[in-house]
Amino acid sequence: NAEQLKKGWSSPVYAFFEPVLSIEYTGGRHSHVFKCMAKGHKQHVRRYLDKGDAKSTGNMAKHAKACWGEAAYQAAQGSLS
Repeated sequence: NAEQLKKGWSSPVYAFFEPVLSIEYTGGRHSHVFKCMAKGHKQHVRRYLDKGDAKSTGNMAKHAKACWGEAAYQAAQGSLS
C-alpha cells in the first residue's frame, strides 16, 4: 500500500514529485517510479527495491536540482529547520 510506504518518507525531496507513485516491475525487478511535478515535464525517477540503497533519495535529489534548480532544492531542504 502506497500510503503505508509514504509514512517512512521524510525527505523534503519528495515535494518535487507527484504524491502518487507507480509500483512497477521492469525486467523482473520491483521498483517505485516517481514522476516529476514540473509543468509539462514527463521525466520520472525509478528506485529499484532489490538494492541495498533502496531507500536512498540521491537520484531524486539529483533530478530535482537539474530540473528545479539548486536554489529551489536548497529552499526545500531548509524547510526542515
